[in-house]
This record gives sequence, structure tokens and C-alpha cells, in this order.
Amino acid sequence: MAVDLRSLGIAFVSILLGATGQFLLKLGMMHFKNITAGGIWGQLINILLTPAIFIGFACFGVSSVLWLVVLSRWELSVAYPMVSLGYVLAFVLAAVFLHESFSLPKIIGSAFILLGISILGLFGRS
Repeated sequence: MAVDLRSLGIAFVSILLGATGQFLLKLGMMHFKNITAGGIWGQLINILLTPAIFIGFACFGVSSVLWLVVLSRWELSVAYPMVSLGYVLAFVLAAVFLHESFSLPKIIGSAFILLGISILGLFGRS
């Protein structure tokens, strides 16, 4: 089966927006220290109005709509593993911009994710 480049592009944009959304949520939450699951409700309006968080949720919204397009075209067993690319992107964004650890296990894990997605891309479609 030939690769549908338009669907692949939509998938990549969706995944990029999802990872960017996660990054922005983390960036926004850095202003709110150690919130508990019960304590978040008292600050929810302030949290949601934080620009980075608001934009992060917008990224998720657009990502979700684009993902619906992908799901309408691809088998779930091929599409869903591609979401793991979001982990690799979030890892890179966090390491570069938030100075989170860039450890060997994270690098190896990311390499395995990329290998697995490559195998599915090459051989996973019937």
C-alpha cells in the first residue's frame, strides 16, 4: 500500500501540536508549585487563564480535530503507535527549553520508539 503523504503530514502536525500542548501545559504549571488533585479546583480559573495553559489546550483541540482525520483514513493499530512520537518530541522540548535531564535511558527509549514506528511504517500496513 502506498504511503498517503497528506495523511502522514496531518498525523505529524497533529502529533506536533499535541507535544507542543504538553510542553505549554508544563510551562504554564511551573508558576503553580506542587498542586494536589484536590487543591487544583480552588485555582482552576487562574490556571486556565494562564496564557501558556490556554494556548496548550488550544493546541490539543486542533490536534484532536486533525487526529480525527487520521483515524478516518488509517487503521487504529497503525495510527495509534504514531502518537508515541509525541513522547519523543516532548522529551526533546523539555530537555532543550526546560533543561530537564537528557539521560541515556530516555535517549535509548526514544530510539526504540522511533524504531518501532519505522517498522510499523514499513511493514505494518497490509
